[in-house]
Amino acid sequence: MTVRKPLRKGRVRIDLFGAPRIERGGVSIAPDTRKALALVAYLAVTKRAQARDRLAALLWPEADAERARGALRRTLSSLRTALGGEHLVTDGHRVALDEDVDCDVTRFRALAAEGRLGEAAEAYAGDFLAGFSLRGEALEFEEWQLAEADALRRELSGVLERLAQQDADPERAIAAAKRWVAIDPLHEPAHRALMRLYARAGDRSAALRQYRECARQLDRELGVSPLPETVALRGAIEQGELEPAPRPPATGVHERVGDLYTLHGDYPEAIASYQAALAESTPAARPAIAHKLADVHHRRGDWEQAERHYREALRDDDDVARRARVTADWSLAAHRRGDPARATRLAEEALRLAERADDDRALAQAHNMLGILRRDATHFERSLAIAERIGHSEARVAALNNLALAAARAGERERAVRLTEDALTLSASIGDRHREAALHNNLADLLHEAGHKGAAMRHLKRAVALFAEIDEPDAREPEVWKLVEW
Repeated sequence: MTVRKPLRKGRVRIDLFGAPRIERGGVSIAPDTRKALALVAYLAVTKRAQARDRLAALLWPEADAERARGALRRTLSSLRTALGGEHLVTDGHRVALDEDVDCDVTRFRALAAEGRLGEAAEAYAGDFLAGFSLRGEALEFEEWQLAEADALRRELSGVLERLAQQDADPERAIAAAKRWVAIDPLHEPAHRALMRLYARAGDRSAALRQYRECARQLDRELGVSPLPETVALRGAIEQGELEPAPRPPATGVHERVGDLYTLHGDYPEAIASYQAALAESTPAARPAIAHKLADVHHRRGDWEQAERHYREALRDDDDVARRARVTADWSLAAHRRGDPARATRLAEEALRLAERADDDRALAQAHNMLGILRRDATHFERSLAIAERIGHSEARVAALNNLALAAARAGERERAVRLTEDALTLSASIGDRHREAALHNNLADLLHEAGHKGAAMRHLKRAVALFAEIDEPDAREPEVWKLVEW
């Protein structure tokens, strides 16, 4: 973008760990409003230019678009004054902070990535934006703040775990493990790490006290006993050993983690997890994992990779029901790619396989796809009936959404709104952020057409927020945003 960029005069320091603070040239700066401070924090952590409309909706969600943009202009003006006329990079569409800004969150993440673990742990001076709140005035910002705080705590846990394992100095390793336990007192791997370090330092009594503390915390907070791994480690330490007898490695962890990343919309991490799962899987497990990997590439609009993995999922797989489900998903990818003939062939093949396998889930998918391709709502009705009978939430969401779109095309706006609201409620309970964003967008369109402009704007803002979190810079944002029917 074309920007007006100030001359470099003095760096700005932004501390967001603990109570937020801004300094310029060693002098503390106090923005005149909490939303100005929230704006600085958001720009500093996201580290990229943000659309003005996005920022206005984020911080002034209850205002209409014109008033929100006006409030943003006033906030930017006062903030630019506070920063001495520097450090804000703006044009008519976007806002960013320049390179003369030093943010402790960015520094922490860079140090961790470089393996400078002790410095990274020291940079984390407190929880993200501790004690700061917009007091319910901007729910989406507060959700972002909480999510970022959780993510940073997890990243600190990872740093402390590595320090506890790698630091050759026993005292520093024990201090790191203690801090790891303090972050999450219910996390048994942290307790086990501290138990091992105490035992290696020759303090067996401290190691066993740590076990008792772990058991006490779990019983008080969750009403459960320690895991077998923790109990086994205690037994080994009691016997004067540092480790219990080895256990077989857990299987399927990478696949389950990939499932969570997919729901959250973190697709690069989902792909990495599924690829790791493929590398450790048995031949019998590979088709199901390849199917999930294909679906993630499908969500991103990476059609070549999606097709490659759909083929892999079908290769040497004798499970007819699973073949039907894979073929139905491949049909949707072909449809979204703009190949209706191929999509129809695949959907019809999916229906044949589903009927042959007598598999209700595959039948629901195949009828849903045929409804999309033939613009025939009776297929959606059949898909919905099957999904409700077998209690398959994802298939119900798809059928409800597509049935709502069919109702809208038929001029049945009230029914379309009701069906989309039902789909949105169910999708939110599943936690699939991409589908939830698409449903908010669809509902915004329906409400706008029905003349409910305020409600439409609320759903549109939520859709924009969710899509922006799923987007990947310089990747396939347009495809992510194009999801309407599935």
